[in-house]
Amino acid sequence: MPALFPYKPLIYEIASGVIRRKLYLDWVLSHFAKKNLDKDVRFLLWMTLYQVFFMRKAVYHVVDEAVDYVKREKGQGVANFVNAVLRRSIRERTNLAMPAGTLSRMSVEQSFPRWLVSRWHARFGPVDTGTLLDLLNRSPEFALRIDTRRTSAEAVEAKLSSLGIKTRGGRLLKTALYVDRVGPLLADDLLSAHLVHIQDETSQLAALALTPTPDDLILDACAGQGTKTDQMAEARPLARIVAMDLERKKLLSIRGTGYLVQGDAVKNPFKKEVFDSILLDAPCSSLGIIRKHPEIRWRRKEEDIIRHGALQREMIKVLSQNLKSGGDLVYSVCSFEPEETTDVVEEFRRTGSLVPENPLPTLIDAPYFLSLPHVTGMDGFFIAKLRKP
Repeated sequence: MPALFPYKPLIYEIASGVIRRKLYLDWVLSHFAKKNLDKDVRFLLWMTLYQVFFMRKAVYHVVDEAVDYVKREKGQGVANFVNAVLRRSIRERTNLAMPAGTLSRMSVEQSFPRWLVSRWHARFGPVDTGTLLDLLNRSPEFALRIDTRRTSAEAVEAKLSSLGIKTRGGRLLKTALYVDRVGPLLADDLLSAHLVHIQDETSQLAALALTPTPDDLILDACAGQGTKTDQMAEARPLARIVAMDLERKKLLSIRGTGYLVQGDAVKNPFKKEVFDSILLDAPCSSLGIIRKHPEIRWRRKEEDIIRHGALQREMIKVLSQNLKSGGDLVYSVCSFEPEETTDVVEEFRRTGSLVPENPLPTLIDAPYFLSLPHVTGMDGFFIAKLRKP
């Protein structure tokens, strides 16, 4: 693996790009090759075409490499086939007629499942949907959270610059810093000493929505590896924070508290009305982070959104019983679908069991925070603050 290290960014770009664009790549190939190709041959064709179409690499170089590889591995006959398919695909793809119909065309051109294109088209219209799909197909941005109690943004930027990393400030937070790459940072003491953390700006906002007093007892109900637990502990060193998650391995990586509980939010072991504040960063469809995880578009189905919405409602209902009267439950998801965001909050508002409040009053003037990627330029994300009467 050390010998491959210089090539890791290139390998990542090709692999993630092929996943991102595979519907379009397969559509092009369907005009020049049979569907029952061996998987490894199809994957090689995808990778080669991606480099030519989207990375603008020299045709002769990329194609010759692919053909030489196939010749060594599978023989001259398969190499001749691959060479012919690649050259025809590259030469003739601009002459191919796109599928009829706006939704089918957008689906193929932008390489998204048709059901997802249809869903967003109905909600946002053709222009904004095109902008959204284009944004989600770009290489991802990564943000850092700076522990400003121990260092400054200026010091971090200077150190990152010395590592050859370009930076720009957060859109809403001074603790957030966007970087053009994270590779050089992984072995640096900025990360190992926890002066910075790899955490998206929207994720940082969720933990900031909690505003407990020093004596409060806080529950991070789906703590995962403790990114938000650590953030809360950094900001509130005197707070008592309980971190809970289903997976023990994730809990063991948490630094922010010694109170670790392996458990299920829906069947949790806590007494009623014991916590002053609860953070529920709930399991969701994760459609808001497709830019970072392009495989999500192929793994999700529309019914998954409904299923997650039902689970999220149940989690809030149960956890609200563990919350003291007057306490706050901050609910967040990396999704911008109504069934997982505004619809969930509206149900509890309508019943009066929980009262929505502005989660970030110093930053927004709204009953909740909703990040639409094509509007904010950030991940798709939702934050609501629900007070128990």
